[in-house]
Amino acid sequence: MLTGTKAILLHHVRYSDNSLIAQFYTSDYGRISVMAKGISTRRGSAKFNYFQPLNIFNLELYHRENRELYNLKEMSLAYIPKQIHGDITRTSVAMFISEILYNVIREEDANRLLFDFIESSVITLDEMDSGISNFHLWFLVAFTDYAGIGPSHTGMTSCWFDMLTGQFTSQQPLHPDYLDPAGARTLNMLLQMPATGIASLRLSGDERTDLLARLLKYYSLHLPGIREIRSLQVLKDIFR
Repeated sequence: MLTGTKAILLHHVRYSDNSLIAQFYTSDYGRISVMAKGISTRRGSAKFNYFQPLNIFNLELYHRENRELYNLKEMSLAYIPKQIHGDITRTSVAMFISEILYNVIREEDANRLLFDFIESSVITLDEMDSGISNFHLWFLVAFTDYAGIGPSHTGMTSCWFDMLTGQFTSQQPLHPDYLDPAGARTLNMLLQMPATGIASLRLSGDERTDLLARLLKYYSLHLPGIREIRSLQVLKDIFR
């Protein structure tokens, strides 16, 4: 069966000298695995260069029932990035986000709201002029809602955030997995802030690094089995 869908690249690995297997999140089928043949030949080398983290494609695929692997027929960019792949800062953020999505998303059913969120986030990262150093923090906070672990914002002006319960609290938790009032305040702001507003968030390199580590700990507490994020150190070095 020949089918078409819009898709966002999460990850790919070499399968042979001229083929690879790619993981996409699609608008119509959720997460899928796709075999792309002839990509590394002279004729297919241009297409191989398309396989960059979070690139958005229109795909034509062959698929047989009861088989998990799709086969690629044709592909084209549905959105042509202007800055992501020529800017080391944006490239590093894109690599980090794609690794998070690859580790967290397991569903094979379509979720159009999630697809639209990821797509709009990629376009925002590519087009925004300021606030890029906070984008990965904003994305992690916003994505918690789609991952089913999203906390609700609070009206309290001074509080802690208990990472075990996923709630803001007026008292300091009796365990180490929490955000102090400064971190809780930043989290509460991010929960209510659109991506276009993150340039107003003033954080030092140390504050950014600490919040990132705690947000990843929050993910690991509520989504067991998440593997180590290999692109994390690159992100820390860039935004320290």
